[in-house]
Amino acid sequence: MRRTLADPAIRRARKTQPMADRYTSRIALVVDAPVHVGDVVQAAIAAGDIDRSRPVRDVAEAAEVNWGGRMAKAVVRRLAEDGRDLVRVEAYIGGDGVVNGLQRQAQLLQGLARQLRGSVEGVVDLSARTDRDMAWVNRVAIGAVDRDDAIVVVDEGEGTHWVFSHGAARFDVPDLELYGLDRGQLAGADEVIGHLHDQLLARGLKRADLALPSGTPVYLVPVLEAWKDLPMDWPGIGRAGEDRGPGLDGPRATLSVMHKPRFGRYRTDFAGVLAEL
Repeated sequence: MRRTLADPAIRRARKTQPMADRYTSRIALVVDAPVHVGDVVQAAIAAGDIDRSRPVRDVAEAAEVNWGGRMAKAVVRRLAEDGRDLVRVEAYIGGDGVVNGLQRQAQLLQGLARQLRGSVEGVVDLSARTDRDMAWVNRVAIGAVDRDDAIVVVDEGEGTHWVFSHGAARFDVPDLELYGLDRGQLAGADEVIGHLHDQLLARGLKRADLALPSGTPVYLVPVLEAWKDLPMDWPGIGRAGEDRGPGLDGPRATLSVMHKPRFGRYRTDFAGVLAEL
């Protein structure tokens, strides 16, 4: 029997994973030179923006911190990536939801930035794979959070397109992908992915009654399972001559129209989703 992300067995397996022990949301301050994380964290403690800390291996590189009067922890880490010096905050925010989760992480970034006066050149949301700035951090830190602040939808391809999201997985729901689109379907694909993410974020994976904006019921199919039924030369399918790059290895799903099951299984209908666009 084909298993989907909506199947009870898959949901039970996901519930047994220690999600709160995984720092799945990664947002970094871009600084003009390497910093000593231990000194920055201690200064933030003195200012009241961090409650306490403990070293992670070499304190100059990383520290585990508590902030905001909560037991939940984050890791503040110094690293260099893509030619940029970063102070990265790694946190698990899935249990807090989109608004409160991103707000808490932004408040921690804000507290660190106050100790890096004049050194912060930008912000990069590594989970959503997009550049931000301190104005974004300051807005999110007061709770002014939209879905687009948490989840970014992009497309790749020429002629045939691949539309996919980044950032949803940190909220314990899969990122979504659609394949084989033409240019005229891109706006509809963006709407569909946003609509499905709103449902997933509101309901989690406990309820399978997902639907397109038109009301057509759909279900989720893990991308690794979907690829075998789709043309391998489409962008985003397998490698298909395209490097999917880091951060695209799951949990990720695509969509199939839900038909009445036969012999205990659903027939995949990926083309039915494209027809709705």
